[in-house]
Amino acid sequence: MQIYCGTDITEISRIRKAVGRNKDAFLSHTFTQKEIAYCESKKNEDSMYESFAARFAAKEAAGKALGTGIMAKGISLTDIEVDRNGDGMPVLVLTGAAKKMADDLGIVSMSVSLSHDAGLAIAYVTMLGSKDEEE
Repeated sequence: MQIYCGTDITEISRIRKAVGRNKDAFLSHTFTQKEIAYCESKKNEDSMYESFAARFAAKEAAGKALGTGIMAKGISLTDIEVDRNGDGMPVLVLTGAAKKMADDLGIVSMSVSLSHDAGLAIAYVTMLGSKDEEE
């Protein structure tokens, strides 16, 4: 078994500015429709941007856990989605090139933790792979 991990921290104001410059293009390039709907459902604008920033950090952290980063080896930002399980806990959903990379690594389990405070959003991702390091 192999443990893969990644972390990222994002300034919430950076995401707010990116959305302000070109909302539709930025959101559709960066987030899935499900993520956009979830973040836009927040009770106020500050909460919405905190949610977008935390999800952006999670995408970066997942790319680091995969060992490629995002926008490398064909992995796009929308190949990594932060969803929620029935209890409201965030979960990662990988598609496309990110899913292929995870399959190649033998990933059998993933966990993501999100937080935000003082203008920053942070995410930590762990993945458990079934392949030994020597393979």
